[in-house]
Amino acid sequence: MDRIHFALALSLTPGIGPVRAREILQAYPEPEAWLAGRAPLGPSTTEWNRYVQEASRLMEKHDASGIHTLALESPDYPERLGHIPDAPCLLFVKGQASLNPARSLAIVGTREASPQGLQWTQQWVQRLAPQGCTIVSGLARGIDTAAHQAALRAGLPTWAVLAHGLHTAHPAGNRALAEDILAQGGAWISEWPVGVGPHPGAYPRRNRLIAGLADGVWVVEAAIKSGAGITAHLAHQYDRPVFALPGRLNDVRSHGCLDLIRRQVAQLVVEPSDLAVELQWPALKEAAKQSQGPASHQRIWDVLHAGPLRTGDIERQTGLSSPQCLAALAEMMWLGEVQVQSGWYARA
Repeated sequence: MDRIHFALALSLTPGIGPVRAREILQAYPEPEAWLAGRAPLGPSTTEWNRYVQEASRLMEKHDASGIHTLALESPDYPERLGHIPDAPCLLFVKGQASLNPARSLAIVGTREASPQGLQWTQQWVQRLAPQGCTIVSGLARGIDTAAHQAALRAGLPTWAVLAHGLHTAHPAGNRALAEDILAQGGAWISEWPVGVGPHPGAYPRRNRLIAGLADGVWVVEAAIKSGAGITAHLAHQYDRPVFALPGRLNDVRSHGCLDLIRRQVAQLVVEPSDLAVELQWPALKEAAKQSQGPASHQRIWDVLHAGPLRTGDIERQTGLSSPQCLAALAEMMWLGEVQVQSGWYARA
């Protein structure tokens, strides 16, 4: 029995989690040695043989489905993830992506994202594109979806970290997006073998993978009690930088970010260059916009540098009258320079 077979059988054994499995594999190079010395509360020989047989069946299914199985000691296992104390002994991967990129950023947030949060995500990922960083997220609705989509549009690799086996992608509404991730050189990643469906206890375990796979975690929007908050706290425990947008005091979708900042779990960020500086990535260079349009276009472009704004804010910051502002915005939308979503204008 090889190490992958041994580790998979251990993962199927009740009462053995990632940390205990790691201890067993480090202490016992061969399964026979562990079986001979296991505690009385361990599985019986009959039970162990059943787990071994099930592991064999799963390995065949993985091979047939194009799912790669990476053991913790494999050179292809993600180095960042291997440094966390509860890293899974086995990682299942679908796709051809290298899991040891030069730079990676996890982007997480609420499923019920605001239009502004979605635009922030899109715009910041686009600004980070020159870094060539891999975008890590969980394929959920809202911020996760926006992060994956923005990465694909920017030509960046992106990984969907899933809370179930890789026989499918959940939620069903994002399966087309999940296939696009694979088609553009990304990956699906999970610690669960094929056939295991999503269940409540799997999501916190999935969140530790998101935190462990990245150089840092950016929380765009989140309630105080949320999966994004769990990911942020885990990243903080792993000594990974955590970043949060301050958001709006009267919006529950910002309360989690504000709480993370208040507790000094997350650093406040207001523009993409803050992330690059804190992660010690190369400084972002803002290319000057070359426009043949009137000066009003440039003034609007400049104030949209920090993120989406409503027309009233644009008018105040540019000094344009309401008719001038609306006319310029209409022209810039026609030129493809600006986009609008639910009343929020942003650079296209």
